[in-house]
Order: sequence, then structure tokens, then C-alpha cells
Amino acid sequence: MWVRVCRRQDIPRGRGWPVQVGELRLAVFDTEGGLRAVENRCLHIGNPIDDGSVSGEVLTCPWHGWQYDLQTGQHLTVFGRRHGLRTFGVRVEGDDVLVEV
Repeated sequence: MWVRVCRRQDIPRGRGWPVQVGELRLAVFDTEGGLRAVENRCLHIGNPIDDGSVSGEVLTCPWHGWQYDLQTGQHLTVFGRRHGLRTFGVRVEGDDVLVEV
């Protein structure tokens, strides 16, 4: 199911925009490859990651520096867990950003 979560202009370049769909807390990012949506919870200790910095397709958690590939959700930090963030499909209709949940 596709759900409208925000407007296109809400999403800052290089940072995330927090949204909530029911019980799901997500973050939407504007990357070089397009819009990406991931669960808004770092795998390290569970802090939100929407305020992290983005370089290319890589998100760096603002709390302890863990890194994730925003396209795949894959965890990239050597010293951490090997699994990644849950990712969600994103599409734009006019000015609306929709996420597939």
C-alpha cells in the first residue's frame, strides 16, 4: 500500500525527513540517486537517524557514526552488525511523496 508521507520540498538535501505511518517510524532522504526511505532507527542503540548526514547514497548516523547504504539499507560500518535497515519504496506524484508500506 502506498501512503502519502510528506511534500517533496519538505525533504532537505543531505539530511533526512522523519515521518510516521501507523507504528512505523521512517526517514526519507534526498540522495544523488533519488528519494530513499528507511526505518528511522539506527541498529546500534536505536536512536533516530533522520538527522544524519548523507554523502552520495551513504547515511552516517549522527550519534555514533554507523553508516548505511540508503539504496539497499546495508550496514557499512566494519565494527557493527552485518544486517541492515529496512527499506521502503518511494515515488513522487506531483508534489506528494509516497512510501510503500
